[in-house]
Amino acid sequence: MKLQKKWKYVFAFLVVLSAIYLTHPLYLKALGNFLVVSDPLVKADAIVVLDGDPMDERLLHSVQLWRSGYAPKVILSARLAKWQTYEDYPSWRHARKLKMFPEDTLIVATHNADSTREEAQYFLRFVRQQGFKKVIIVTSNYHTWRTKRVYDKEWRDGDVLFYISPAYSSQFHPDKWWKRRADSRTFFYEFSKIIWYTFAE
Repeated sequence: MKLQKKWKYVFAFLVVLSAIYLTHPLYLKALGNFLVVSDPLVKADAIVVLDGDPMDERLLHSVQLWRSGYAPKVILSARLAKWQTYEDYPSWRHARKLKMFPEDTLIVATHNADSTREEAQYFLRFVRQQGFKKVIIVTSNYHTWRTKRVYDKEWRDGDVLFYISPAYSSQFHPDKWWKRRADSRTFFYEFSKIIWYTFAE
C-alpha cells in the first residue's frame, strides 16, 4: 500500500512535468539547469572521471582541469568484463594514443559497478587505498545532480572530500534541451534514473 502511494506521487510528478513541457520555455530552461551541479573547485589529489561516456567528453574535460593544475593524477573509472584489462578501455586507449597525459599521471580503476551508487562505493574504497583526501569528480553535465546526491550519501563520513565538475555534453544543452530530440531523450532518461534512485535504491 505504501509503495502504491509512492508511485501515485511519481505519476502525478510525471503529469506535472508533461504539463510544464507543453507550456513555457522558461520553466524548461530551469529544469534543464536543475540537473547541472558545479562545485567551486580547489586543488585536489586526483581527478576522477566517471564511466559511461562513449564520446570521451568527460575525458576531455579532465584534460582541461589537469592542465589548469587542479590535480596531479587522473583516474579513469572503467567498468570492464572479467576477461578484459585496462588496456581494453577506450578512454585509456584514446588518452595514450593522443598523448593527453604523461604515463605516470593516468590511472585506470577497473570495476564491475552497475550503478552510480555502486561506483561511488567502489571509489570511496579506492581513493582511501591511494591515500587521497580530496578529489574532483568529473561527469557529464546532466549527470551531476544525481552524482552529487549519491556521493553525499555514500561518502558521508567526510574523510575524503569531493567536488563535482560538469563536463560539456553534446547530448544535453540545459538552456534548450527541449528543442533537440537527443537532448530531450537525455533529459527524460536522467529524470527517470533520479526517480528510480529516490524510490528504489
